[in-house]
Amino acid sequence: MARPKVLRETRRSPEVRPPPAPETLRPHAWLSEESMAAYEDALSSGHPFPLYISAHAEGMMRSHAAKDAPSRLEVMGFMLGDVGHWRRRTYATVRDVVTTALKSSPSKVRFDQAALPRLFGDLDGSGFDYIIVGWYHSHPGHTCFLSRTDLDTQRAIFDQPYHTALVIDPLNEDIKAFRLSGTGYEEVPFAVTDAVAPARPVGTRTRRLRVGGR
Repeated sequence: MARPKVLRETRRSPEVRPPPAPETLRPHAWLSEESMAAYEDALSSGHPFPLYISAHAEGMMRSHAAKDAPSRLEVMGFMLGDVGHWRRRTYATVRDVVTTALKSSPSKVRFDQAALPRLFGDLDGSGFDYIIVGWYHSHPGHTCFLSRTDLDTQRAIFDQPYHTALVIDPLNEDIKAFRLSGTGYEEVPFAVTDAVAPARPVGTRTRRLRVGGR
Protein backbone atom coordinates (compact mmCIF):
# COMPACT_ATOMS: atom_id res chain seq x y z
CA MET A 1 0.00 0.00 0.00
CA ALA A 2 1.60 3.27 -1.12
CA ARG A 3 1.64 6.12 1.35
CA PRO A 4 -1.18 8.53 0.45
CA LYS A 5 -0.37 12.14 -0.32
CA VAL A 6 -1.59 14.36 2.51
CA LEU A 7 -3.21 17.52 1.16
CA ARG A 8 -4.49 18.78 4.49
CA GLU A 9 -4.47 17.53 8.03
CA THR A 10 -5.58 18.55 11.50
CA ARG A 11 -3.18 17.90 14.35
CA ARG A 12 -4.43 17.53 17.89
CA SER A 13 -3.10 16.17 21.15
CA PRO A 14 -4.61 13.08 22.79
CA GLU A 15 -7.52 14.00 25.03
CA VAL A 16 -6.91 13.39 28.73
CA ARG A 17 -9.74 11.10 29.79
CA PRO A 18 -10.20 7.69 31.43
CA PRO A 19 -10.54 4.68 29.15
CA PRO A 20 -13.64 2.45 29.12
CA ALA A 21 -14.40 1.05 32.58
CA PRO A 22 -13.18 -2.49 33.36
CA GLU A 23 -16.74 -3.79 33.77
CA THR A 24 -17.46 -2.91 30.12
CA LEU A 25 -14.49 -4.91 28.80
CA ARG A 26 -14.15 -8.47 27.59
CA PRO A 27 -11.45 -10.49 25.84
CA HIS A 28 -11.94 -11.50 22.25
CA ALA A 29 -13.17 -15.08 21.96
CA TRP A 30 -10.33 -15.94 19.54
CA LEU A 31 -7.39 -15.05 21.79
CA SER A 32 -4.65 -17.65 22.13
CA GLU A 33 -3.52 -18.72 25.62
CA GLU A 34 -0.56 -16.34 25.34
CA SER A 35 -2.72 -13.44 24.18
CA MET A 36 -5.27 -14.16 26.91
CA ALA A 37 -2.51 -14.04 29.53
CA ALA A 38 -1.44 -10.64 28.17
CA TYR A 39 -5.06 -9.47 28.32
CA GLU A 40 -5.41 -10.50 31.96
CA ASP A 41 -2.11 -8.85 32.88
CA ALA A 42 -3.20 -5.60 31.23
CA LEU A 43 -6.60 -5.76 32.94
CA SER A 44 -5.07 -6.24 36.39
CA SER A 45 -2.40 -3.58 35.92
CA GLY A 46 -4.77 -0.65 36.38
CA HIS A 47 -3.31 1.03 33.29
CA PRO A 48 -5.16 1.51 30.01
CA PHE A 49 -4.96 -1.15 27.32
CA PRO A 50 -3.08 0.10 24.26
CA LEU A 51 -6.21 -0.57 22.18
CA TYR A 52 -9.97 -0.69 22.79
CA ILE A 53 -12.32 -1.94 20.06
CA SER A 54 -16.04 -1.28 20.12
CA ALA A 55 -18.24 -4.36 19.86
CA HIS A 56 -19.68 -2.87 16.66
CA ALA A 57 -16.27 -2.43 14.99
CA GLU A 58 -15.10 -5.87 16.14
CA GLY A 59 -18.14 -7.51 14.58
CA MET A 60 -17.65 -5.63 11.32
CA MET A 61 -14.01 -6.69 11.00
CA ARG A 62 -14.63 -10.30 11.95
CA SER A 63 -17.56 -10.62 9.54
CA HIS A 64 -15.53 -9.05 6.74
CA ALA A 65 -12.66 -11.49 7.31
CA ALA A 66 -15.01 -14.47 7.50
CA LYS A 67 -16.91 -13.55 4.32
CA ASP A 68 -13.98 -14.27 1.99
CA ALA A 69 -12.31 -16.91 4.17
CA PRO A 70 -13.75 -19.91 2.26
CA SER A 71 -11.90 -18.65 -0.84
CA ARG A 72 -8.83 -17.88 1.30
CA LEU A 73 -8.86 -14.27 0.13
CA GLU A 74 -7.38 -11.59 2.34
CA VAL A 75 -9.41 -8.52 3.28
CA MET A 76 -8.46 -5.16 4.75
CA GLY A 77 -9.77 -1.83 5.94
CA PHE A 78 -9.10 1.21 8.12
CA MET A 79 -9.92 1.48 11.83
CA LEU A 80 -11.45 4.83 12.80
CA GLY A 81 -11.54 6.18 16.32
CA ASP A 82 -9.76 8.53 18.66
CA VAL A 83 -6.74 8.70 20.93
CA GLY A 84 -6.80 9.26 24.68
CA HIS A 85 -4.26 9.69 27.47
CA TRP A 86 -4.62 8.45 31.04
CA ARG A 87 -2.14 7.72 33.83
CA ARG A 88 0.84 8.49 31.60
CA ARG A 89 -0.36 6.05 28.96
CA THR A 90 -1.70 6.78 25.50
CA TYR A 91 -4.39 4.50 24.11
CA ALA A 92 -6.54 4.25 20.98
CA THR A 93 -10.24 3.46 20.69
CA VAL A 94 -11.76 1.99 17.52
CA ARG A 95 -15.33 3.16 17.00
CA ASP A 96 -15.90 2.15 13.38
CA VAL A 97 -14.20 0.73 10.30
CA VAL A 98 -14.25 1.52 6.59
CA THR A 99 -13.27 -0.50 3.55
CA THR A 100 -14.13 -0.75 -0.12
CA ALA A 101 -13.71 -3.11 -3.07
CA LEU A 102 -10.40 -4.95 -2.92
CA LYS A 103 -7.85 -6.63 -5.16
CA SER A 104 -6.98 -9.69 -3.10
CA SER A 105 -5.44 -13.14 -3.18
CA PRO A 106 -4.56 -15.73 -0.50
CA SER A 107 -1.29 -13.86 0.16
CA LYS A 108 -1.88 -10.16 -0.49
CA VAL A 109 -4.53 -7.48 -0.60
CA ARG A 110 -4.90 -3.85 -1.62
CA PHE A 111 -7.67 -1.38 -2.27
CA ASP A 112 -9.08 -1.42 -5.80
CA GLN A 113 -7.98 1.90 -7.28
CA ALA A 114 -11.33 2.31 -9.05
CA ALA A 115 -13.12 2.05 -5.70
CA LEU A 116 -11.12 4.73 -3.88
CA PRO A 117 -13.79 7.44 -4.42
CA ARG A 118 -16.24 5.23 -2.56
CA LEU A 119 -13.72 4.75 0.25
CA PHE A 120 -13.20 8.50 0.54
CA GLY A 121 -16.95 9.00 0.53
CA ASP A 122 -17.36 6.57 3.42
CA LEU A 123 -14.61 8.39 5.31
CA ASP A 124 -16.42 11.68 4.68
CA GLY A 125 -19.60 10.12 5.97
CA SER A 126 -18.12 8.62 9.12
CA GLY A 127 -20.30 10.86 11.27
CA PHE A 128 -17.62 11.89 13.76
CA ASP A 129 -14.31 13.71 13.99
CA TYR A 130 -12.17 10.63 13.49
CA ILE A 131 -8.52 9.65 13.54
CA ILE A 132 -7.35 6.64 11.53
CA VAL A 133 -5.90 4.70 14.45
CA GLY A 134 -4.74 1.72 12.40
CA TRP A 135 -5.77 -0.93 9.91
CA TYR A 136 -7.02 -4.48 9.91
CA HIS A 137 -6.42 -7.31 7.50
CA SER A 138 -6.86 -11.05 7.40
CA HIS A 139 -4.53 -14.03 7.04
CA PRO A 140 -7.03 -16.83 6.27
CA GLY A 141 -5.42 -20.08 7.37
CA HIS A 142 -1.95 -18.57 7.86
CA THR A 143 -2.08 -17.51 11.56
CA CYS A 144 -1.53 -13.96 12.78
CA PHE A 145 1.73 -12.08 12.22
CA LEU A 146 3.07 -9.17 10.17
CA SER A 147 4.68 -10.22 6.92
CA ARG A 148 7.51 -8.19 5.43
CA THR A 149 4.97 -6.39 3.24
CA ASP A 150 2.70 -5.77 6.25
CA LEU A 151 5.62 -4.38 8.21
CA ASP A 152 6.58 -2.09 5.33
CA THR A 153 2.98 -0.84 5.23
CA GLN A 154 3.02 -0.23 8.98
CA ARG A 155 6.26 1.73 8.77
CA ALA A 156 5.15 3.76 5.76
CA ILE A 157 1.62 4.71 6.83
CA PHE A 158 0.93 3.68 10.43
CA ASP A 159 4.09 4.79 12.20
CA GLN A 160 2.63 6.68 15.17
CA PRO A 161 2.79 5.15 18.67
CA TYR A 162 -1.00 4.71 18.75
CA HIS A 163 -1.21 3.02 15.33
CA THR A 164 -2.14 -0.66 15.42
CA ALA A 165 -2.36 -3.47 12.88
CA LEU A 166 -5.12 -5.94 13.74
CA VAL A 167 -4.60 -9.31 12.03
CA ILE A 168 -7.44 -11.84 11.83
CA ASP A 169 -7.26 -15.51 10.85
CA PRO A 170 -10.94 -16.52 10.57
CA LEU A 171 -10.15 -20.12 9.64
CA ASN A 172 -8.02 -20.82 12.72
CA GLU A 173 -10.10 -18.39 14.83
CA ASP A 174 -7.06 -16.38 15.83
CA ILE A 175 -6.65 -12.62 16.24
CA LYS A 176 -3.75 -10.41 17.33
CA ALA A 177 -2.88 -6.70 17.47
CA PHE A 178 0.59 -5.42 16.62
CA ARG A 179 2.54 -2.17 16.80
CA LEU A 180 5.98 -1.14 15.65
CA SER A 181 8.82 -1.81 18.05
CA GLY A 182 12.38 -0.85 17.13
CA THR A 183 13.18 -2.36 13.75
CA GLY A 184 10.37 -4.91 14.09
CA TYR A 185 7.00 -5.21 15.75
CA GLU A 186 5.40 -6.55 18.91
CA GLU A 187 2.02 -7.89 19.93
CA VAL A 188 -0.05 -5.63 22.18
CA PRO A 189 -3.09 -6.58 24.28
CA PHE A 190 -6.49 -5.19 23.39
CA ALA A 191 -10.00 -5.30 24.80
CA VAL A 192 -13.46 -5.39 23.26
CA THR A 193 -15.83 -2.92 24.90
CA ASP A 194 -19.58 -2.33 24.93
CA ALA A 195 -19.06 1.19 26.27
CA VAL A 196 -18.28 2.76 22.87
CA ALA A 197 -21.33 3.37 20.69
CA PRO A 198 -21.16 3.00 16.90
CA ALA A 199 -20.10 6.19 15.17
CA ARG A 200 -23.37 6.28 13.23
CA PRO A 201 -26.59 4.24 13.28
CA VAL A 202 -26.41 1.32 10.88
CA GLY A 203 -27.76 2.25 7.46
CA THR A 204 -27.38 6.03 7.81
CA ARG A 205 -25.02 8.37 5.99
CA THR A 206 -23.76 11.87 6.62
CA ARG A 207 -21.56 14.07 4.45
CA ARG A 208 -19.62 15.93 7.13
CA LEU A 209 -15.86 16.03 6.52
CA ARG A 210 -13.83 16.42 9.70
CA VAL A 211 -10.60 14.50 9.34
CA GLY A 212 -8.40 14.01 12.36
CA GLY A 213 -4.73 13.59 11.51
CA ARG A 214 -1.37 12.76 12.92
